[in-house]
Amino acid sequence: MIHWKHRVYGAFQAVHTAPKPAGFFIPPFCRFSAQTYRARKYFDTLQLVEQLEREGFTKQQSLTIMQALHTVLEENFYDLTRTMVTKEEQERNFSKSLSRGRLNKYNGLKISYTQKEEFSQLRSELQALGKNDLASTRQDCDRIATNIEKLKGIFREEINHTLANVRLDLNLEKGRIREQNTVLELKIKETDTRIENEINNMKTQVEAIKLQIFQWLVGIITGGGALGKHR
Repeated sequence: MIHWKHRVYGAFQAVHTAPKPAGFFIPPFCRFSAQTYRARKYFDTLQLVEQLEREGFTKQQSLTIMQALHTVLEENFYDLTRTMVTKEEQERNFSKSLSRGRLNKYNGLKISYTQKEEFSQLRSELQALGKNDLASTRQDCDRIATNIEKLKGIFREEINHTLANVRLDLNLEKGRIREQNTVLELKIKETDTRIENEINNMKTQVEAIKLQIFQWLVGIITGGGALGKHR
């Protein structure tokens, strides 16, 4: 940005400091304007901004370039008008300027050609700058898109790794729970078996006791009957 501003300023400085013949003065139409130099419009600013935007510049870049050109023109116009003479002096020099009109016209054409050449160079540099900015912006966008894809891949790997760990932990927990259930079932079966054995043992003992009692009762009854007959 500083580079092309300097070139624009140098172009106008070259115009201002170009060798002038003796008696050269600014034409009368430039000397007694009722409009101040700060309020002048040297070119169509809106058209320039729109043209720059069509060339690929952003709105902010176009406004900055327009303001820089306008500032350079204001500064050079102010430098040119600082040396303006009074009306009386201008009238005294007017007769001298008539004889040098052709020479002044030639100098004006030369200055105009120099300005066109400088503006042509400026336009070329602005176009190159816009293309470079556009290419740089595209490269930045491509680099950002590549980084985003890399981040997506990294996040995807992390998510898959985390899910795999969670699945592994769940499977291990399920296996541990199944083992615990198997152990509990075995203990329950063992307990049921011991209870059944105890019940069977108790039944056997009860049956044995019943048999003994029955035998004892039979013996008592038999003995009682024998005693009754003996009497």
